[in-house]
Amino acid sequence: MSKMVLMLSLAFVTCAARAGWENPPPGFVMGPGKRIPNMAARLKLINPARAGELRLVPTYVSCSVYWGVKGEVDGISLDYRVAGEKTWQTAEKPVYFDDAENYRGSIFNLKENTAYEVRIAVGGKARAAGKFRTWRSDVPIARTVVIDPKTAKLPIVISDRGNPEGWIRYTTKPGVVLGSDAVRDSSLIVVRDAEYVIVEGITMQGGGGNRNSPLFIEKSKGVRVRNCEIFGFGSAGRQVFTDKGGGCFFENPKGYADPSPGRKINWHAGIMLYPETEEVTIERCYIHDPRGHANAWYYSHPAGPEGIFVYRSNGSVVLRWNDIIGSDQHRWNDAIEGADNFSADGGFNRDSDVYGNFCIYSNDDCIELDGGQQNVRCFRNRFESSLTGISIQGCMVSPVYLYENFVAPCCDEFAQGSQGIKTYDFDEYWYAPYAHIRRNWFGMTSYKPVLGMTSRWDWRDDNVFVANDVPANVARKLPARSLPFMLDTGIIKGVKVSGSAGAAAKTTIVARSTRQQPYKVRKNFDSDWFTVLPAEGKLKEGDNTFTVVFHPSKMSGRRHWRGAFLVRTPEGLSRCVSVYAVKTDFEQPTRPVNSPRTAYVTPANPVLLDRANPSSGSGDLAFDIAEEGDYWFFVRGKSSERKHSSVMMSVDGSEFQPAFLVLWPTYASWNMLRPGAAIYTAKGGLEPFHLKRGRHVLRLKPHKGAAATITDIAVSDQPPAFEQR
Repeated sequence: MSKMVLMLSLAFVTCAARAGWENPPPGFVMGPGKRIPNMAARLKLINPARAGELRLVPTYVSCSVYWGVKGEVDGISLDYRVAGEKTWQTAEKPVYFDDAENYRGSIFNLKENTAYEVRIAVGGKARAAGKFRTWRSDVPIARTVVIDPKTAKLPIVISDRGNPEGWIRYTTKPGVVLGSDAVRDSSLIVVRDAEYVIVEGITMQGGGGNRNSPLFIEKSKGVRVRNCEIFGFGSAGRQVFTDKGGGCFFENPKGYADPSPGRKINWHAGIMLYPETEEVTIERCYIHDPRGHANAWYYSHPAGPEGIFVYRSNGSVVLRWNDIIGSDQHRWNDAIEGADNFSADGGFNRDSDVYGNFCIYSNDDCIELDGGQQNVRCFRNRFESSLTGISIQGCMVSPVYLYENFVAPCCDEFAQGSQGIKTYDFDEYWYAPYAHIRRNWFGMTSYKPVLGMTSRWDWRDDNVFVANDVPANVARKLPARSLPFMLDTGIIKGVKVSGSAGAAAKTTIVARSTRQQPYKVRKNFDSDWFTVLPAEGKLKEGDNTFTVVFHPSKMSGRRHWRGAFLVRTPEGLSRCVSVYAVKTDFEQPTRPVNSPRTAYVTPANPVLLDRANPSSGSGDLAFDIAEEGDYWFFVRGKSSERKHSSVMMSVDGSEFQPAFLVLWPTYASWNMLRPGAAIYTAKGGLEPFHLKRGRHVLRLKPHKGAAATITDIAVSDQPPAFEQR
């Protein structure tokens, strides 16, 4: 096991005094088009505590602390205790922010529905004192509304106003489904101008995106969403491979070369929180199988479906114990996404907790906390298989706390990865963030990150990086949930499958339970390539064995197979297992598509592209186009090592331009040639070549990175057929 440190790519700004806010300090580089925000407007969004005020904002297990004071105070401590107890405990030292003349900090690991006392002390003497009570889960129900899907008119609009002593609960009878696949341009449930309402135990199918998301919440306070299942929402669309389309999916595009009048598919979330929401809890929900699919960074910034979307809340949002599970057929953009990333009140905004969640299979971030991040706490989650695990790059107010999370492995659908925690772009905006990052596990690949040097990042050596591995013993304990049973592993990896049904592979996992517990195994609909038995029943006290059977007959069309399953209780809590298998006898075909508008060239000898070999290159690769039109170029081959490379390409004597390559040393695959794109996340280079009927010539030369051996070239108007799987 090796320890490394986190990459924080930033040009940092030290905290300026109020008087200096209208001009950047010496050495500060303002990004193109960026302006220093108006101080009065910023403070209005931050809403700092007044001078002398001690403001306490609790959730279930945490409390935000704000103390207004002019200038830092030496030797202060933040102390707390259960009301009536004698002994004080000391919390994390709060952080002083000159812009708001406030100390800000958080208290962790509190008990639900418990009264606490707090003091800001110097030398054991209180400078400020206050009291609070944490939230309770078992709130009193004043009225229950049972929705009948057969008679309900969609969307169901909930505008009831309960109160803390009498909540209004909406549910359905067990086993029924609200909505259907036919519901595509409407929400199923809208919570608007409501207070103290609960949406519980409802299975929702269908719904659209953005304001038509299946569960849409806005302008409401005290909303709880509990033990719901949401699937089959959003739009599928068609992927558009042009610079204008960015490789994103569009609704009703005219074609690849012209996406108009299509609309890019994004913000299609299972649960959408719009502005003016506060004190919202989403817990024990299973969100899966959206209709659509997010594009990978290979083409452009991902856009597509999300599990939960948080758009400029008023704060106090709690996401806990949710399972937000994508797949390679239905990748999330972000499993949990925010909006207004670089606004002081963007995303979760403030006073929010994200804990005990399982988020997997995103093409961008598993969770995007970007925005205000003022006392936003993210802990004991499991974030898996995304390009980036946690994004905090828009940390506009802070402090943000990341601790005891599991982030691994970092990879999108094309097995490309980036940071465990994304923090860059700090040179483009005017703010001085503070992040506490500790006791996290990062199962990273071979890249070695470097910590940005600044005193305002509290990075601890108890963060662990495990190169080229996934610590399954840690994964089985996370996400952290209170259940009477534990699995002996959280990840099934390295499974090799080949042949047909007669060669089925099997593995077992063991659930050790302290008592009897009803359960049901749940997995996404497109995970039919493996079965978990027994699929439901009651765990006995002691050891219980599950058998996972892989079905080669259902594993065709790609090499890598990624999925997950849940051992889920009736209350909506689960133990989570991710599954990784390789279909070893699959190789991307040399002829992925046969059509009049696809031409192939197979050189007599493989083409070596190696910058260390001056004689390497392709020479003229001639091909014939049968019909005039728009086309893209693809090459098939292997690299000398698992390292990105690029080539220089020229078409019909044009100037050579670099084109990025993603090839593998162990098996051959196809790669789109994008002129002008030299890195994985490069923008552009997707515009097709307009080719007339007749003969054309492609030439290739080595450029950068690993050497490549090219065995086949294709020219086609069907890019999806050549994607690596």
